Amino acid sequence: MSELINNYQSGYSLGQSFYTNDDIYQKEIENIFLKHWIFVGHASQIPEHGDFFLFEFDQESIIITRTKTGEINALLNVCRHRGSHICLEKKGNTKSLICPYHAWSYNLDGKLLAARNMNDDFDKSANGLHRVHLELIGGLIFISLAEKPLSLKSMQADLKDTFDLFGFDKMKLIKQNTYHIRANWKLAVENYQECYHCTPSHREYSEIHAAALPPAKRNQHLEAYLKTKTNAVRTRSCDCYFDLANEGEEGYQYSREPLLPGMKSGTAGGIAASRLLGNITDYDGAASDLMIGPLSFFLIYDDHMVGYRFMPLSIAKCVCDIFWFVHEAAEEGNDYDLKELTWLWDVTTQADEEIVANNQKGVNSHFYRPGKLSEMEGFQQHFLNWYLKVLKP
Repeated sequence: MSELINNYQSGYSLGQSFYTNDDIYQKEIENIFLKHWIFVGHASQIPEHGDFFLFEFDQESIIITRTKTGEINALLNVCRHRGSHICLEKKGNTKSLICPYHAWSYNLDGKLLAARNMNDDFDKSANGLHRVHLELIGGLIFISLAEKPLSLKSMQADLKDTFDLFGFDKMKLIKQNTYHIRANWKLAVENYQECYHCTPSHREYSEIHAAALPPAKRNQHLEAYLKTKTNAVRTRSCDCYFDLANEGEEGYQYSREPLLPGMKSGTAGGIAASRLLGNITDYDGAASDLMIGPLSFFLIYDDHMVGYRFMPLSIAKCVCDIFWFVHEAAEEGNDYDLKELTWLWDVTTQADEEIVANNQKGVNSHFYRPGKLSEMEGFQQHFLNWYLKVLKP
C-alpha cells in the first residue's frame, strides 16, 4: 500500500488497485467511514416518540430513533448478547428495541431493560447498546462512529450565517431516492466533484448551471452575478475541505455558484420550485454548494435544498442517496410540484449510475492506466490528495 501511495503522480487519476483491491477497501472503511461525520437523515423523518429508521453501509447498521423526551439518538444495531441485528425493518415506530433472537430488550436510549435467565451477577447497566456520536445541524442528522470524533465547532461557527439565512432548522424532507451504482464508491464521489463531464453527459444540468462551462466563461457569469445579486445570501467561500481541513477538525466547504441568466432554481426551464427558504427574500440567480465531511454534499437553491450522500455496499458497489428539502410550511400541490422539484437531480443521478458503472468497467481492464486530469478537476485533485493521506499505514 505504501508503494502504491508513494507512486501516485499528482495531476492524474488513481491506479487500478485503489478501485479493486480488497485490502485497500478495508483500510478505507477503517480510516474514512468509521472516523468521519456522515449525514444520515433529517429530524422530520422521525417526528414522533418511538419513530426510527436505519442507516446502513458495508457491514454496519445504525438505528436512528427519537426518545420519549424528544431527543434523537444513534445506536448500533448490534445486540449486546451475541450480536444479532435488533431492528430488521428499515423504519417504523416502537416502544422499545427487542432483539428477535433471544428477546433482550432495550429502551430508546439504548439502556438494557431485560435479559432473560441471566445469572445474578449479570450487570444490566454495563450491557446497553453502543451509542454513536450524533450532531444536529438544523434538522440535519450527522453521526460519527469514531471513538473521538473530529470537531465540527469551526464549521458550525463559520457557517452559522448561512444555516440561519436558509433556515436549516425550518426545513422538511419531502423525498429520498437511493441509486445503486455498480462501481467503487470513489468513482461515484470523484464524478460528483467535477463538472468536466457535465456538458457531454448532463444536458439538463448544463442548461441551468454555469458550473458546466469552462472556467473562464463560468468566471464571467460569477462576476456578473456578484454585480447584480439582490438578496443577502453569503457569497464568500470557505475552503476547509479534504487536504485543506485543519488538524482535528472535520473538513467543510461553501461557495455560491451562478446559474445561467434567467434561471431561478434547479427545475426544467429554471422556474421557481417552491416557497423561498428561511429568510431569503427573492431569487438571485445562484445556488450554494456545501460540503460537510468527505461524503455528504448539499446544493442549496433559493427555494429548496438537495442533499447527496455516497456510501459503499462492497468494494464494487455503492449507493448515492439523494434528499430533497423544502421550507417546513411549503405544501405539495400549492407551493411545489414534487415531480417538477425532483426532476433535475433524479434524471442527472440516473445518468450518473450508467456513467460511473462504465467508468468502473474501464478501470477493471488489464490496459487501464491513470489519466491526466483537466483544469476542471481541481476539486477532485484535493480529494485524491486527502484520500492518499488518510490511507497511509
